[in-house]
Amino acid sequence: MAKCIDIQIGESRGIVCLCQTDFNCPKCGKLHTEDDYYKQLDKSKHGLIYKKCKGCGVKLGITSDIKGDIRVWLKEEETKLK
Repeated sequence: MAKCIDIQIGESRGIVCLCQTDFNCPKCGKLHTEDDYYKQLDKSKHGLIYKKCKGCGVKLGITSDIKGDIRVWLKEEETKLK
């Protein structure tokens, strides 16, 4: 999971929340920045992408929740629905 910085800025039309979207690989701990995945995630129809870790080469699942927090997991640990 990404480290979220809870910063809220009041504005006349609402509240703006800023979040840091860098994350570490769940297996090896290698840091991945927003530049590594954001464009591909933005183009995705379903808001879900798979990328290889730059450190260990394992395949990671990457998505974001409704708050904008990045969720990351190992593809090999996904449960298969039949």
